[in-house]
Amino acid sequence: MMTMSQCGVRKMYHDQESAVSPVVGVMLMLVVTIIIAAVVSAFAGGMGSSQKTAPQVTFNAEYSQSGGMTIYHNGGDTLTIGEFKILLTPSSNMYSIESDTYTTEINQTLIQKDNKDGITWFRATKGTRDVSAFKAGDIAYITIENCSTKILTPGLYSTTSGNFGINRTDFVGSTFFLDFVTKDGKRISRIEVPITS
Repeated sequence: MMTMSQCGVRKMYHDQESAVSPVVGVMLMLVVTIIIAAVVSAFAGGMGSSQKTAPQVTFNAEYSQSGGMTIYHNGGDTLTIGEFKILLTPSSNMYSIESDTYTTEINQTLIQKDNKDGITWFRATKGTRDVSAFKAGDIAYITIENCSTKILTPGLYSTTSGNFGINRTDFVGSTFFLDFVTKDGKRISRIEVPITS
């Protein structure tokens, strides 16, 4: 038989055990809540800061003063016509031109699908697209007539009185750059194009 003092010790010991259980339970729930909040916050933060990256494309180009400009899409992402720009910048080896000063966006109504069919990317008169995409294996062509300084690079023409276009005969052997950029200015690709006769 238990004495009264033994019952009190047993009861006191039992009360202490029952008091620990709710505290541990509350602590576990608090830790789980904090972990869930951290996971949700990480996902929400990742979704809000995701930025669209520029397409990845490999180009090559040729320019001949007697044949015009040909641009080759050698591989990578397909580009939607009208969703990117092509910028022409003279290189520093074209006499003393400060190259970045004369960067000009090439008007995409000048660009043909290839040098055979005469189908342009955009119709200048209607403002509609005849070609929807520039994809791996495609060729773009700008006729020799459209490579004149006044038509191809009007900014350079007006600034230099037409004297420093890529079609100037003493620039043979020099180069210029073609930059392909997204509408928001992210560079897709940059190529250096030699000027040949």
